[in-house]
Amino acid sequence: MHRMLESDADLFAAALSQTTVSVLQTDADGVYCEVDRGIIEKFTDKSVRLSTITDEIAYYYRDDGTLFRVETA
Repeated sequence: MHRMLESDADLFAAALSQTTVSVLQTDADGVYCEVDRGIIEKFTDKSVRLSTITDEIAYYYRDDGTLFRVETA
């Protein structure tokens, strides 16, 4: 099961618990696809910074339609 991270509280809880977060963005056909995965290091009202599974740092903007989700049991 998946749960979308929609609020600052959701992002904070995921960052605090070091939960792996999936990043979803739309493709050319408007379908949401996973583009990255990692641990939230920092977030603001405009962006989320992840430490990705490839040990890189990535920034995603919250207001461009990017979605964040975690897997739940």
